[in-house]
Amino acid sequence: MLVRYSAAILTLAGILALVLGLLYWAGMAMQLMTMHMPLGFLTVAALWLIGFAQAAVKGGSWLIAAAAFIVGALTIIFGLFHAALMAGESHWVVQTLHLTLGILTIGLGHMAAARYRKVAAGK
Repeated sequence: MLVRYSAAILTLAGILALVLGLLYWAGMAMQLMTMHMPLGFLTVAALWLIGFAQAAVKGGSWLIAAAAFIVGALTIIFGLFHAALMAGESHWVVQTLHLTLGILTIGLGHMAAARYRKVAAGK
């Protein structure tokens, strides 16, 4: 049940964070950055819960669990510090990497959740 709720939170918070981030990137929602960051943290927390469940279930993949923890950590670190990286005309590269990490966070979380459900159903 924890994985099901975590996957739902991952979807909701992740999509909202992506939309707010894209609006911020387009210069349309500068004041909403205070909502974008907590949604990103919530998305990563959901990913980590799913990764932990993946590691804890018998027959789960430690590789997927490790990838979830690494991608989550990179997403948080990059999200906190990307504004200071490559300031100027090349900042779009950093923004694109941040967007890619966000999409990877959501995709990896859903892949890990699906694998968890498959393994747990086979018990």
